[in-house]
Amino acid sequence: MRLSEFVFATCRAGSEKALKKEVSLQPGKLLTPAFMRPQLITWKVQAELPTDFVFDALLGVVCGWSLGMARSAEDVAEILKKADLNVCAVHVFPRLISEDGLTPDEWAPVDALVDSLNQVCPISSESSYVLDVILGEAGEPWFIGCHPQSPASHPSAGALPRLTIPTEAPSRAWLKMEQSLAWLGLDSPGLLAGKSALELGSAPGGASWSLLQRGMKVIGVDTGAVDACVQNHPNYDHIGLPASQLPLDYLPEKIDLLACDMNLAPDVVLKYLEPLYQHLKPRWLVLTFKMNDARVEALMPYFIQQVQRFASGPVYAKQLHANRREVTLVSQAADV
Repeated sequence: MRLSEFVFATCRAGSEKALKKEVSLQPGKLLTPAFMRPQLITWKVQAELPTDFVFDALLGVVCGWSLGMARSAEDVAEILKKADLNVCAVHVFPRLISEDGLTPDEWAPVDALVDSLNQVCPISSESSYVLDVILGEAGEPWFIGCHPQSPASHPSAGALPRLTIPTEAPSRAWLKMEQSLAWLGLDSPGLLAGKSALELGSAPGGASWSLLQRGMKVIGVDTGAVDACVQNHPNYDHIGLPASQLPLDYLPEKIDLLACDMNLAPDVVLKYLEPLYQHLKPRWLVLTFKMNDARVEALMPYFIQQVQRFASGPVYAKQLHANRREVTLVSQAADV
């Protein structure tokens, strides 16, 4: 691949300014803003990059190399030819994405374009790059980019699994959990059936309901009320205590998934989370850190490092579309 002079990042609606600020604070001052539209920013590379450079940002949902603009599948094929690039997959998604995702009707034109692109774009299992075709508003050319495929990148196009919040879901936490499970590769039907989970900050039960619907046994910890569809589920056990008073001897010796979505500052969350993680030795971690003020936002890299310190596997952090003023961290134990 011939490296471009530009990189790009998509983001959730409303995070554009914060994303620009985050990138401006990265060491080396290698990137300067070049092009900005709602939920999409590009930067020009100002110096020779290290050979191991990978563009990433906490508030960037999809981050990668800019390749150009196109109006047809043939244009995209020509761009790939000029870049000397084969790709392992084609991701097509709209630039403008609601925090609740897209409707089936909004996915329909995307699917039609994917079929056209697959006919003209070279797909190679030996490539480590994913092609990103980002659709703008009516009349706009498509933005073309690519990103390296890795465990840190979400496997869904635009980091957006095809999900619609069910009317019976107790809260939007259902969507946050579902997007996180897809990131971890745990969204296949039946994969989590019979496994166990502990969720800190369970009320009103959206995330727990997601796990219960996947056949898991869930212990929910929260002083708040839990929706009846969760509270009355035979596989749900509610502990109505704050996390600070949770007795470890009441919990099993081991669980499969530890989830946490408490409305507390990250440093407080970490104080409760670390001993639980060490006690329960979970296979998977799904954690939400709130960014309710500028101090917390500035310290987010430090808080992520603290999770990396005690987690037994790699930790990946990203602001997903279902997040608001928060970021999601996921981790899988190294021995799984």
